[in-house]
Amino acid sequence: MRFFRELVENRTLLLELVRRDVRGRFAGARFGLLWSLLNPAIQLLSYGLIFGFLYGASDPTRRSVLVASLFCGLFPWWAFQEGATRGMTALVDQSALLRRIPMPPFLCVCAATISSFLLQMIGFLLFLGAFSLAGLVTPALAWLWLPVVMGLSLALSLSLGLVLAPIYLALRDTMWVVTALMTVGFFASPVLYELDFLPSSIRFLAAWNPMAALIGSYRSLVLGVDGPEILTIVVLLATIIGLGLAAMSLMKRVEGRLDEYW
Repeated sequence: MRFFRELVENRTLLLELVRRDVRGRFAGARFGLLWSLLNPAIQLLSYGLIFGFLYGASDPTRRSVLVASLFCGLFPWWAFQEGATRGMTALVDQSALLRRIPMPPFLCVCAATISSFLLQMIGFLLFLGAFSLAGLVTPALAWLWLPVVMGLSLALSLSLGLVLAPIYLALRDTMWVVTALMTVGFFASPVLYELDFLPSSIRFLAAWNPMAALIGSYRSLVLGVDGPEILTIVVLLATIIGLGLAAMSLMKRVEGRLDEYW
């Protein structure tokens, strides 16, 4: 409750930190926000060519479904990964700011995660509109539920970032461990495939991945396929709550002692 109370009380400062983070990321860049869209577009095009054309079916309709499915998997993963990773380093990256301005340290983590997540979701919505115009996806009323799924995605990314930030503050080797785990998590999550493609013997284990519920929800809403199983949704909510409680405990330990780690 203290976390949410301080978040509401400092909402104006948080908004300014988010703006500052976005401006800082594109400072000196002539095309600014365009770069945050160009790189995902190149990666999506690359994966689409490989899976939709080189390894896809000869049927053009099937290729379109594969590309749309990749789109629904890649953008949520990029938002989660970038948000959690930048949130992890926020206490160190914003050390000069935290020395000058007395404020709850977790605001810097929230700002870094939210700004990264928002940029990816802007790209997601723009590509969603482009795919609609191209006929790759069909607009539906179910899309009105997308903000709810995005909110859960942000909650997962933010809670993980808040857990990792104090750990990274004390142990900088955390970056290398997290980078390796994110690589493993990318292929262990249904980003490039759907859970139904997995053998039944390991499908149950894959359902315990919280990203399975999120990516499955995006695909369900955008593509109109079957939604994620109840188990994956329960795992997602339990993971968010568990990480949130752990984050508050860790942040409380380092609060007021940040100078010891800088």
